Amino acid sequence: MKTNSHNRKGFMLMEALIAFSIFGIAATGIIIALHRTAELSQTVIHEQWVTQEAHNLLTEIITAPNTGTDFARVESITIDGSTEALISIEPIEDLSNLDEELLENLYRVSVTIYWDDNGTPAEETFTIVHLDGMFNNGR
Repeated sequence: MKTNSHNRKGFMLMEALIAFSIFGIAATGIIIALHRTAELSQTVIHEQWVTQEAHNLLTEIITAPNTGTDFARVESITIDGSTEALISIEPIEDLSNLDEELLENLYRVSVTIYWDDNGTPAEETFTIVHLDGMFNNGR
């Protein structure tokens, strides 16, 4: 009886191709997941930056000295090459407190920030109510 005692050393070509294919599929999946995570991280960082810019603008508006007689205005400013802000300050009229006393010098301050989100226009609006003269000492 003759036995085929073939001592096999190494891998066959087909085994190596299958192993490389499996490794390639796994590596592609990992790279796609990492890319999506990086995109999401960049989006979150930019949203935090937009929120901080709006907060800074609102703080600057309400703490700046009011030199004119009318606090209300609408103005547009450029923050950077792809980001702009629209500032809108309008009086709130005919508002009374619980004692039905008319409240005066109240303003709605809105900051709308416009930016380019990977080719898609995006915007977010931040609004506060401000009492004119609140931060002006001695007025």
